[in-house]
This record gives sequence, structure tokens and C-alpha cells, in this order.
Amino acid sequence: MKIFNVGDHAVNQYLLVSGTHRLLIDSGFPGSINRLGREMRKTGFRVSEIDFLMVTHFHVDHAGAIQELKNQNVKFVLFEVQEKFISSMEDMTAGKWQYTPLKPDDNIVLSLEKSRGFLQSIGIWGEVVSTPGHSDDSISLVLDSGECFIGDLYAEHLLTEKDFEQKQSWLKLKQAGVKEIFPGYGNCYKI
Repeated sequence: MKIFNVGDHAVNQYLLVSGTHRLLIDSGFPGSINRLGREMRKTGFRVSEIDFLMVTHFHVDHAGAIQELKNQNVKFVLFEVQEKFISSMEDMTAGKWQYTPLKPDDNIVLSLEKSRGFLQSIGIWGEVVSTPGHSDDSISLVLDSGECFIGDLYAEHLLTEKDFEQKQSWLKLKQAGVKEIFPGYGNCYKI
């Protein structure tokens, strides 16, 4: 599998390319589809070739362009643990962004327990786990090969004793065999 960072200097977005499918991790800000298209061309792929999208959490920089991508025929994978957080993001964007509201009727809604089966069906070996701390709806994609896409979970070495929830999330990731971190901001790093 190939992994490309197709984000810009504002936020990372990752394109995972399996044998026959392409999965985008995080949609980026509202109105960022043209910029995403420019970054995608550097990989040899186009936005129209993205099959699936999932977001690490519902903050506008990670989930603001979901419906724009859905309008390009990208299928959105929504995890049940995240559903109730859509409205708070949409409330925060009101009047501040040119945001296209997320239509609920055609999302692929999954429990975390079904993530492994879904990912296998698109040629990706791994699972999605709940990693609260940055936000209650934060999830991470953990690949069996050790790569992990964490969104805005703080780097473990930056945590204090008050960051109990994030420490628990890191413990869960380490128990899952995570070796390389792909964060929402900054460079990838090994642990």
C-alpha cells in the first residue's frame, strides 16, 4: 500500500492507495477541493479517483469539505461514535465559512467493531479505534503494519499528568502495535 500526504501547510490529509481502492483521511477546510486536486496530481491520482473518505474528528479543518467530496462521488465512512458531533461542527461554521452542510442519507455508517471488515473489503489491513482526548469523537486508523493516522491527538511526549484521556488513547495505540505516526499537523515520526 502507498501513503501520500495530500494536505497543505495548514493541515495534513492522507491518501491511502491499496491495490484497487483509494481512501482519504480527513477532508480539510471548506472550499479546499481545488487545492486538494493540485496536491493529488503530484501523486498521479485525481480527486475523482478517491473511493472513500473518513475523518479523524469533526473539526472544520479536518471535516469541513466532506459534502464537497461527496458531491464528487466520494463515499463517506462515518463511525457511529462520531455521529452526534456533526451538528456542533456545523453550528461553529455558520456564518464563518462557505460550508456545504453534510447530507446524512448516503453515508456509510459503521461501528468501530466493523471497521476491520470494511477496511479489508477495500484492500486495507487495519482497524479504526476511538482515541478521545483532543475531542470526544477522535478516532485513529491503525494499520496492521504499524502506521497510525491520529488526527490531532497530541504527541505523547507533550502530555502532562492532566491529559489522562489522551494518555489512555496512547496506551491503546501502543497495545495495537503502532510504530509510525501520521499526525494531522507536522511531520510523520516513529515511536
